[in-house]
Amino acid sequence: MAHPSGDIGVDGFAGSILSCTTLDAVRDQFQQEVVRHGFVSSACRAFVPGAGGVDHRLLFRNWPSDWAKLSDDKGFAAASFVTVEARRRLTPFTWLEARDARSLTSAEQEVWESALSFGWRNGFVLPIRGPAGYFATVSMGSRESVLDLRPENRARLQMLAVLAHERACILAGLMSHDELFERMTAREIECLRWVAAGKTDPEIGEILSISATTVKFHVDGARAKLGARTRAQAVARLVLHGLY
Repeated sequence: MAHPSGDIGVDGFAGSILSCTTLDAVRDQFQQEVVRHGFVSSACRAFVPGAGGVDHRLLFRNWPSDWAKLSDDKGFAAASFVTVEARRRLTPFTWLEARDARSLTSAEQEVWESALSFGWRNGFVLPIRGPAGYFATVSMGSRESVLDLRPENRARLQMLAVLAHERACILAGLMSHDELFERMTAREIECLRWVAAGKTDPEIGEILSISATTVKFHVDGARAKLGARTRAQAVARLVLHGLY
């Protein structure tokens, strides 16, 4: 079982992923991190609604070429129970958790048996939802059935996947910095920047001549708009978008 080694931390990853200027670079940077957790393959798919229907975008993929060809030829992405479960869930899950939660259709069983024959044993998937019906998945595959997915590792993989997806969206033209600026106020960004600098709410309040309670209000507002559960996650996203 693989364990993280040489972990650069989520903040460090955010800085590294921000420096990526191509989708291939995002793919490689993401893979370099998730392999520490036992995942040897990964992919990010986006389903973007439009006037002409849903546009399926493969933002990045790091699969063996023969498996990628088999999957594409047989349409495994659409037929997989993993994709179905991702649309039903809000939180990350493993392939085995999804398989055990449902009775597989014949098409889903074919995908699963093909995956097993190829050597895949388990995986980890993060469903992502956005405005106007936007949907995406970040999937990681492993040849190990038992993975070290204690809560802190799940949380780290979730943040890595979110940051990789967001950078890929920016590079693919699906998201812009302007959208983020429109959602956040100048004061929210200012307060969060001071959080990133290591300042406490009372210290930030003294710097900005506002109360610590008001600082917390702005930081919580920024965190909510960034879709982050913690301040650390919010700071990581601020770095990712080049706002710090």
